[in-house]
Amino acid sequence: MSETRGFNRFSKGLAVFVFVLLALSAWFYFLDGFSTETKIVDIPQGLGLSAISEKLEEEGVIRKAEVLFLSAFLSGTQRKLKHGEYVFSAGEAPYTVHRKLRRGEVSLRKVTFPEGLTLVQMAGILDASQIVTRKEFLALAENGEYSTKKLGVDVSSLEGFLFPDTYFFARGCSAEKVIETMLDRFREAYATLGTVNPQPDIKGIVTIASLIEKETAFPPEKPLVSAVISNRLRKGMKLEFDPTVIYALGEKFDGNIRKKDLSFPSPYNTYVVSGLPPGPIAAPGLDSIRAALEPADVNYLYFVSNGDGVHVFSSTYGDHVNAVERLLKKEKQ
Repeated sequence: MSETRGFNRFSKGLAVFVFVLLALSAWFYFLDGFSTETKIVDIPQGLGLSAISEKLEEEGVIRKAEVLFLSAFLSGTQRKLKHGEYVFSAGEAPYTVHRKLRRGEVSLRKVTFPEGLTLVQMAGILDASQIVTRKEFLALAENGEYSTKKLGVDVSSLEGFLFPDTYFFARGCSAEKVIETMLDRFREAYATLGTVNPQPDIKGIVTIASLIEKETAFPPEKPLVSAVISNRLRKGMKLEFDPTVIYALGEKFDGNIRKKDLSFPSPYNTYVVSGLPPGPIAAPGLDSIRAALEPADVNYLYFVSNGDGVHVFSSTYGDHVNAVERLLKKEKQ
């Protein structure tokens, strides 16, 4: 009887010892980092726990696939691991690997959109950064019904309303997510300006701002260009802005505006149509939007580039012609 009790105590003690040993071994594997260098791993959508664990072992992120598998299984998170592109640091412990996957802490890619880009140009940047494909982005951004719903204004696309700035997006991000983020940034920026008019024509303001953006990158000139637009519209003059010709030509533009291009039939060509184009021609920055809201109090009707990034402004056609002639002579010298 006493021998039986002794054997039982021994068995229980041995079981506890083995359990503790196994627990310590598992804990060691769980805490001990394995990789000797930073690893970038893409976890495709639809991949299960076993496949994810094996992939991370193959990539050298974890020592054994079983460690991640058991960790996720025992914590009940086996179906909660998120897909995406992850960056795992050298020596990263399996428990932080598990935590990243559980929280979806995917790697973010930095992308910058300068002022004055079109939707097509933005689509190219996003596609090249592998954030979202050009086709997927433009399918939404150029959809009139979707754009009108998002803005609450009747527009044919989101041209001009996706704010130029630096963003961080995950690889394979949805077009919807990218657009929502950029629209939110536009709304935030626009709200900082306030308006003299409590209910301004936002479509008209952004259209004017886009013209300003394409005509000058020099902030002090922006209110002057805005004044030219306002003055010419008030007098019933055609705007005759070259950037509208370029936008109208689209892929036909080869880098040079020819005389025949000035008569290119398009509602965006302000050499042909009176008033503003039917919508923005690019994404304006904050300075251009501010200038559209607050044009300078001047009577300028014309301006011409002097070749070094700034312009000469004139109130009469005669003064404008003289300014052009002076600049042409200067170029010949």
